[in-house]
Amino acid sequence: MQQCVVDSYVKVEGNRLNFIRHNQRALRVESYLGLADHINALASEAGVRPGVTLILPSSFKGSPREMQQNFQDVMSIVRDFGKPDLFLTFTCNPKWNEIKQNLFPGQKPHDRPDLIARVFGIKKKALLQNLKKNGILGRIVADIHVIELQKRGLPHMHLLLILAYEDKIRDPESIDRIVSAELPDEALDSRLHEIVKATMIHGPCGVLNPYSPCMADGICTKPQAI
Repeated sequence: MQQCVVDSYVKVEGNRLNFIRHNQRALRVESYLGLADHINALASEAGVRPGVTLILPSSFKGSPREMQQNFQDVMSIVRDFGKPDLFLTFTCNPKWNEIKQNLFPGQKPHDRPDLIARVFGIKKKALLQNLKKNGILGRIVADIHVIELQKRGLPHMHLLLILAYEDKIRDPESIDRIVSAELPDEALDSRLHEIVKATMIHGPCGVLNPYSPCMADGICTKPQAI
């Protein structure tokens, strides 16, 4: 499955690049003529024969122009609304029931990147709705997020939130209202208690579990983790 996904994406990317190569005029590359002349001049000074100059536009996902454009967009948001107030991370959990219950017999979550991406997208949408529409952390006036893939292949979202003036964090009580580093009371909310124990606590490692993934040469590499 993974090989099929990679091969299919390479074909799609190749077709997109081929379109850009053969449609430079439609992409209005004449506006980049000054850049092309500069590149040709540098090549001539170096005694190198310049090749054909092709412009990779910002519409191509992952291109330097696309990343620079995204950066400028984010900076304009910060200029208008101020610095972000909250930084949230949201990581895909391969043990989510929506993933486990839709695997074929004999499959593991990493065998279904399509399923992982779909479930993560649905849960991400629900999270953003709770934050932006329902205002569970206060009224949001602007947000910025990016999705990365961890080394184990699971999607991971970094999210910045800018709160409305009346909901800005101004004192320790405001922080305690949003952030908690304590185990929830099992008697009051047993389900949340189990979720935090299973996903938010580091270990066991060290002498209790020397084969934990965080162990290297008999020492925990994440001593700062809780």
